[in-house]
Amino acid sequence: MGLSKIWLVVSCLLWTCLPQSQGTVYPRDILLKTPKFRRVWGGVQSNTGPNFGGWLLRILNGDGNFACGAAYYAPLLVITSANCIYPYRNSLEGATVEGTAFSECDRENYADIDTIQFPEKFVYQKLYMDVAVVRLRDPVRGRLTEFIRLCTVKVQPKMQMVVFGWGFDNTEVEIPSSDPRNVTVTIISVKECRQKFKSPKIASTSVCAKQPKNPKQCLYDGGSPLIYERELCGVVSFGSHCIDTSKPGMYTNIRRVKRFITETEEAINAGDVFRSTKVVKEKKKPPKKTIKPKSKPVKILRTVMVEPLVC
Repeated sequence: MGLSKIWLVVSCLLWTCLPQSQGTVYPRDILLKTPKFRRVWGGVQSNTGPNFGGWLLRILNGDGNFACGAAYYAPLLVITSANCIYPYRNSLEGATVEGTAFSECDRENYADIDTIQFPEKFVYQKLYMDVAVVRLRDPVRGRLTEFIRLCTVKVQPKMQMVVFGWGFDNTEVEIPSSDPRNVTVTIISVKECRQKFKSPKIASTSVCAKQPKNPKQCLYDGGSPLIYERELCGVVSFGSHCIDTSKPGMYTNIRRVKRFITETEEAINAGDVFRSTKVVKEKKKPPKKTIKPKSKPVKILRTVMVEPLVC
């Protein structure tokens, strides 16, 4: 037997015999004072079961329909696109944020929306400062729920990033999926982006990425996250569509709007931003029972080395 064949056999034995890490199942739900650093996403390798991480969220309107994608940043704070959430700003009664990662211990995985904070210089259907901080009434529950870090790297051309979505922007080509999907996109230069759109103006807070050629692989749901490694570096912005993938996708550069996010967080923590005075009617609250989300709860994958999950 050749050396290469021996190595192949050894590799197979190691793969089947050694326990595979399934990541973190947290001992309790997120609380109001849960520090972000104790519940931060560790990257794809830390995911438990078939999900993309407990930080990936979706926003549902008062009728329970998909509104925007979002990312979980802090116990009461969610990041999304201002353009996407803006039409719902005056009809938040019954609007919720729902998690996408579920464990067998979870009975509910959602939170009611309280208020939405927009940048002062944001203008609806414009690209500049297209970001919003959604404030929740309570933290999103779930033993897999976690936060994601804000981008610390400089976004540059040729960088490959991952965008998430469900396909609601692509209904003409394909039916949206109940579970989130992802696809890799490549960042392009501002010069190339201007040429593609035939426009000299690209917002300083925006970044462009080359879309997949196949429209069925394109994901462009407003507010959905764009990540680099384990950091949130963008959110799906405004102005592109999956029908025409020859044009780049437009994303808000999180590093360029980071100051707004952190200052909003500080103001909320200091009590300078007040909660909504609206009282949510009891009949509008989802029933406290086993949730039935659009994406089916996933059973946690375990190895023989992992103790049974105690709920």
